[in-house]
Amino acid sequence: MERRAVMVGKKWFGILWGIVLIFVLSFPSESFAAVSVSKDIKNTASYFKSSALNSDFAVAALAKENLLTANEIKQYRKVLTDRVNAKKVTGTELVKTIIALKAIGEDPENFQKQNLIKRVYDTAAESSVTGYAYDLIALNTDDYEIPSDAPNTPAKIAAKLVDAELPDGGWSWSSSAKNSDVDSTGMVLTALGTYQDKHDIDVNQAIRDGIKYLKAAEKENASFDNYGINSCTTAQAIIGLVSVGVDPTTRDFVKKGTNPISALSTYKDSKNGGYKWKTTSESSDSFSTEQVFQALVAYDLFLKGDTLYNFRNISRSHAGSTGATDSDAEDKDPGKSPGHSPAAAPPRVVEKHTKEVVTKTNIITNTKDHTITHNNTTTKTNTVEKPAAAKKQTPAKTKTASNAKKEDKPATAAAQAPPAEDAQQEPKKVVITKTTGVSPVHGWVGSLSAGAGVILLIIRKKFLGV
Repeated sequence: MERRAVMVGKKWFGILWGIVLIFVLSFPSESFAAVSVSKDIKNTASYFKSSALNSDFAVAALAKENLLTANEIKQYRKVLTDRVNAKKVTGTELVKTIIALKAIGEDPENFQKQNLIKRVYDTAAESSVTGYAYDLIALNTDDYEIPSDAPNTPAKIAAKLVDAELPDGGWSWSSSAKNSDVDSTGMVLTALGTYQDKHDIDVNQAIRDGIKYLKAAEKENASFDNYGINSCTTAQAIIGLVSVGVDPTTRDFVKKGTNPISALSTYKDSKNGGYKWKTTSESSDSFSTEQVFQALVAYDLFLKGDTLYNFRNISRSHAGSTGATDSDAEDKDPGKSPGHSPAAAPPRVVEKHTKEVVTKTNIITNTKDHTITHNNTTTKTNTVEKPAAAKKQTPAKTKTASNAKKEDKPATAAAQAPPAEDAQQEPKKVVITKTTGVSPVHGWVGSLSAGAGVILLIIRKKFLGV
């Protein structure tokens, strides 16, 4: 009798464990995929703030995370003021200046009596593919008024970037290159991401191609390679992916239990909180740390439904929340308009689609099959909803990011954004699924698992006597 009870107990014990296992495995892995980067962001912020801030990209990322003090904002405003007054900024420096100004709540259309946005859309040609990518990013940091007949409108830039796609689905910094590289592809995806909700040019297929290229380029350690496997290239890939709504911690981007976000920790310098270029580098450097910091912030913003270079919600009042104070108003030039905040947004009107149509010069015939995902499902229509007296977006001007090595390392800069659409096409539906932080199922799955464990202990005690 006792033996029979033991056998029955073992049978129930096995059945219940099987039920628990099936129950847990029935949930998609993405539910548990979100990676917290808050601690790494704060630690890396300390690296930059341990000395005088001297990086536009770092300042922008710090501002997006509300990690700038009032005094730091005031001091960096002076840096930008001195720069703009000293010379005519152009190229990559112009784009970086626009980004930094928006980050601290200034208006690049009217800063020191200069319209920096106009300099971008008035330049007819760039010297590189990445130059156009930076232009598009800068012009889409906010909703600016851009003439439709300007030489460098967002639609024209988007068309050039689509045309610059190489047969392997990626991009190179040079329009004459034969092979793509991860850094350039990440930058272009970031730029196209800012154009995702436009209707002039359909960039969705190009974005799918870029995602597929990065999937194939990822290494077994979940990092990326350009002049060797390194942190900067991995960071650029991450920024590009999250800019177009792809979570780099899930599915095909998980390699041997790790992912690109987790892989960044392998480049950390334990001595000073910075990041190395390669895991074998002797110490960290500011360039690599800047790139990784942007990637960490970009991923954190992705989980919150935001992107790295979207400054539409940053105004003087927002800058105040990151550290600006009323006393800072003394430094503001007369007549300078504050940044745009949601409360001050003009009324929205729906009008027939009349945007400029730019014809692409090449047609991609090979179809790719990647699904872009996001929380929201939006149906594209042939009408455009825009603010009254709307400011059109157009990217900002930048010089080509050099692929020259820095100790055999390429110079790259991070930028991100989501995809765009076509002007006179059938409405398209882009479905995007995004993991946003810790899933609510975590709690009740854990509770049920704990409850199942208690039941199993009771059964074991009753039938097995242990």
